[in-house]
Amino acid sequence: MIIALALSASLDVTYEVDELKVGDITRPFAVTRVAGGKSLNVARSASALGADVRAVAALGGATGEWLASMLAADGVQTVVVPLSRVTRTCIAVVESAESATSTDLYEPATEFDAGEWDAFAAAARIAVAEAVARRPIPWVALSGSVPSGVPLAGLGELLGDLRTAGARVAVDGSGAGLLATAQHADLIKVNRREASELLGVELASANDACHAVRERYGADVVITDGVAGSAALIGTVASAVAPATRLGRFPAGSGDSFLGGLLAAFERGADAADALAAAADAGERNALVPGQGILADPE
Repeated sequence: MIIALALSASLDVTYEVDELKVGDITRPFAVTRVAGGKSLNVARSASALGADVRAVAALGGATGEWLASMLAADGVQTVVVPLSRVTRTCIAVVESAESATSTDLYEPATEFDAGEWDAFAAAARIAVAEAVARRPIPWVALSGSVPSGVPLAGLGELLGDLRTAGARVAVDGSGAGLLATAQHADLIKVNRREASELLGVELASANDACHAVRERYGADVVITDGVAGSAALIGTVASAVAPATRLGRFPAGSGDSFLGGLLAAFERGADAADALAAAADAGERNALVPGQGILADPE
């Protein structure tokens, strides 16, 4: 089982336009909306690949209620922790010209108050306890930014408690949030820039970053590096993942789909090489269609 901890959920909107007219009106010819934020993108992609997925999601206001209904339609079972503030919206604008980038407008993660954080932590502990009772050694996935009001020390303590309870923890983040959680992770999946920031030193390649993060934290490591591909240290196996061969127009969410594909493969018992191949395929398929964490049909 995979339990996605969605602290920073969002309504993710993708606008497809012929050309973005800065300072003028641009009318999209297609709009895609999903229940997003990195952890929910992980959950949706892993579920689409057949994994048994649960989400613990902090959601607020009418937008949060809409996201809960979207998750239900996606087949992702979700424990909702109510927030008093309205869940944020994030926008990706994709132009018609062939490109592997988009113009993104991301609101800050929705703020928590102290009682909401306590409720979220309690819900996460219950979800893991239930998962361990049903099927030993679930994965817990924590991805994305850490909202204001979530104590970094408390978040690290929560992950440590979930590991003690029997879960394996995968983290994908940046900045202070990654620094607070990396020491509690069994798997760290970040990009090369985030790894450099974590260690406070410029790392020249994904391979260098893998070894440096492993040496510091002792966890399994996957480092993505854009068009240069990815590198991984999983157990004693060092692997390189070739650059994508299918460069889609919708890159937002590809890293999350990569992690969802990786954990879904681990859940079904795949070895490191097969899991990384499945992860790379999921990331590529995400970029081929609009909507973060939505995968194009396999070829």
